[in-house]
Parts: sequence; C-alpha cells; structure tokens
Amino acid sequence: MTVWRIIFIEVGKMLIDTSITVAYKCSSCGSFEFFNLSLFMLLHSKKNSLACRCKKSDIAIVKNGARGYKISISCIGCGNEHEYVLERKEILIKEVNVLCCPQTGMEQCFIGKDQVVRARVDRLENELDKLIDAFGYDNYFKNTQVMFDSLNKVHDIAEKGNLLCECGNKDIELILLSDRIHLKCKKCYSSKEIYATSNEDLKEILVRREILLKDRFPDFDAGNIKAFLRKTDGR
Repeated sequence: MTVWRIIFIEVGKMLIDTSITVAYKCSSCGSFEFFNLSLFMLLHSKKNSLACRCKKSDIAIVKNGARGYKISISCIGCGNEHEYVLERKEILIKEVNVLCCPQTGMEQCFIGKDQVVRARVDRLENELDKLIDAFGYDNYFKNTQVMFDSLNKVHDIAEKGNLLCECGNKDIELILLSDRIHLKCKKCYSSKEIYATSNEDLKEILVRREILLKDRFPDFDAGNIKAFLRKTDGR
C-alpha cells in the first residue's frame, strides 16, 4: 500500500499546499462538520463520501472528467440535493470555495485552505453569538440557532417587499416567542406564526419567497382587539 507523505508540491517558484479542508452544514443535525483531505486522495479515488458524525447526511465528491470534481450535498436550506462542479485548480489555488443553496442563498459548504475555511465558519457562528448577546436570548429560545436563521429569512423576505397582509398592508409587527415568530398586521390584526424549534421548521421557512398574513383573530372585531391589547399592555 502506498502511503502519501508529501504535503506540499513546488511548482516553479510557487509552493502549493495539497491538503484541503471541507466543511459542510449537516442537513439533519444542523452542525458544521470538518474533513481534511489530501489532493492525492481525490486524484486516486473515484468517489469520496464524507459523513456527518450523526450518520444522517453526507457530502459526496466524485471525479468529473480529467480535472474536475462534482460535489453533491443534501441541503438544509431547501431539503433538496444540489450538485456543484469545481475544477481542480479552483480547489488548489482559491483560498476558499463557497457553495450556497441556489434557492435560499444559505452558505452550506466551504472547501479550501484549512485556516480560511475554519475562519469562515467561525464568522458565521460569531454573527449568531453577537445577535444572541445583543438580545439576551441565550436561554430564552428553544433552539436559538434555528430561531435566528428563521428571523434572518423573514427579514430578507420583508426587505424584498414580500411580507404583507391580505388586506394590502405591509406594516407588520414581529413578536419573538420562545418557539415561534408571531407576525401581526397593524391594520386589520391578521396574524401568522412561523415555528422555529427544529431543522424541519427551518427548512420550511427557508424555501419561502413570500409571507402572506390572512388568519384573523376569531370572535374579535378590530375595536375589541384594540381594547384587548390595551388591557394586556396595562394601558
């Protein structure tokens, strides 16, 4: 059995690191999994399957022609499987290749230099931590990561003008509860709840391009609801 011990190759005056790191977001447990691979492993294997430690998802890297690789990932963003094609030189030369869900834009896989890949994942996780610290919700939500990913998606939909009520109003109030996002029209009091406790909930919101409120409170007209809200607010 041949044991590869070469880590660097010198091409002209340029030193190329032949080891790469793959980090991908598991579609089942939602965590990032890291793998270190040698370019020689990719060269001499037709297919490499890299499974998450939860054993419920994996990423497949398959040779695609003489100098390319096809990468298949089960996507946490939309629930589908996506295929990406990278040339060998892209994997070798670029510091990091970012693979995003084509439907939601979620960054779900990084391939490249170990330090850069880990820094990109750290940045994503640090952004989440800052949001948690800013709002003081570290022990409030049932699933903090799913909640903030869902909240970001709702924000993106709203920025595109696609968060609206059936009555035509776009002035929507957002209330964060421990397990869901409650949306309420300030004009007619229609409401909608976006649950955010599991990756299944996250998949459902990430594929949405529009949120339409159309469920009104039962047995209350607008005047009664206003009075009810004033009373519960202590006014």
